[in-house]
Formats: sequence, C-alpha cells, structure tokens
Amino acid sequence: MTKALPHAFVLLLLFTSPALAGDWLSWGNDESAEDCDPPAGTRQIEKHGKLWPPFPRPTGKSQPFWHKYHHTHYWPHPYVQEDRETIQTVFAQQAANGWADATTIHEYHFHPETHELNTAGRGLIYWIVTSAPAKHRTVYVAQGMSPEVDAVRFARAQQLTNELAPGGGVQVVSRLQLPESRPATEINKLRLLEMQSMPTPRLLMTVGVGTGAQGAGSSGGATGATANPAGASGGSGSTPR
Repeated sequence: MTKALPHAFVLLLLFTSPALAGDWLSWGNDESAEDCDPPAGTRQIEKHGKLWPPFPRPTGKSQPFWHKYHHTHYWPHPYVQEDRETIQTVFAQQAANGWADATTIHEYHFHPETHELNTAGRGLIYWIVTSAPAKHRTVYVAQGMSPEVDAVRFARAQQLTNELAPGGGVQVVSRLQLPESRPATEINKLRLLEMQSMPTPRLLMTVGVGTGAQGAGSSGGATGATANPAGASGGSGSTPR
C-alpha cells in the first residue's frame, strides 16, 4: 500500500495539473519546429460564438509539455532579449539622428551672396573630419529652396572635405533638415546685451553693525577698570580714622 502511494500521487499530479494536462502522451522529441515558435501561454479558441480568452493570444495547437517546461524554467528569456534589442535599436537611431544634426552644414554656414563657407562652416567641417567618431564622420549639407544654390554649396563643402581628407573616407551627403538652433550672431548679440546690463560688483560691509556695540562695551569696561587705579589699591590699604 505504501509503495503504490507515490505512483498514485504521480498519476494524480499528471492528470490534474493544468501545465501537464493533455501533454503526457507527447513527452518525446518528435515536436516540430512550428510548436516552438508560438509564445507560451493559453491558446485562443472560438467557442459558442466567442473568443476565449477575449484578448489577443496565439492560436493553433497547444504546446507540448517540454516546451512549457522550457518557457517556465527560463522565463523571461528569450523574450527579454527581444525587448532589449528593440530599446537598443531605438536608442541607436536617436543617437544617429543627433550626430546627423551635429554634422549638418546649414545656410548660415555660408556667405549669403558668394555662397562660400564662412569661418563657422569651415570650422565645423574641420571638426567633423578630424574629431568626430569614425562611424559618424559624414558631412551633411542642408538643402534649401533653390536647387542651384544647393548645388554650389554642396560643391564648396565637397571641395573643403577633399582638401582636409585627401585619402577619402568622409562622405558629403545632402539632407532635408531645417536649422533647429539660432544663428551665432543672435547669440553673440544677446550675450553682449547681457554683459552691458550686468550690475557693478559690490561688497557688503557688515563691520560695526552687530559687533560695534559689543566692542564699545568691552572697551568701555576696560577703560573704567583702569581709570581709578588708586581706588583699586586703596581698598587694600587702611582706612583713615
């Protein structure tokens, strides 16, 4: 009786456990690859005109026992890797967009009449060629309203890039991008106005406000003590009769 009890317990667990119900006959290694693809969990079925459960779930044949055990043992893997890759892909795209903005030559980098690169434009291209990371070392030229002007500016940027990087390796690409920052002349004017309106530095003088009365009292006490030295010494002498 006692020897048969463990076997009865195993059979009871086999037929009553939700994770094992219906899977005890498929414990072998004959599962197809299609059974491994769907995610773990309940399958959605249609019954009495309703979907059970009512939220999106995989459909088809239920997973065999060993697949359920694998999901339970290694959860949340492999799904957590997919989530991490998705987040890392989004962050990488945001970083690439930021570098593209930082390496874009806008219209204020050129002279408005001759369309030659000004000092700021030449400095930006020099920084891109010499200091930007290798994978972000691309000179983008923002397109404007005139294709003819865009072609001239693109040629100026290409010429300077070839001079700074004669061996190649730095591409010059046109890009549709509006400037998101203010021109340096505007920033410089605001800074000059701020400096002109800056108040003159002052030092707060607190001498004599709180310590003057205390100093006068202490000095007065010292003066009174030394004003009558005879009285101090007469107290120790004999009193005249």
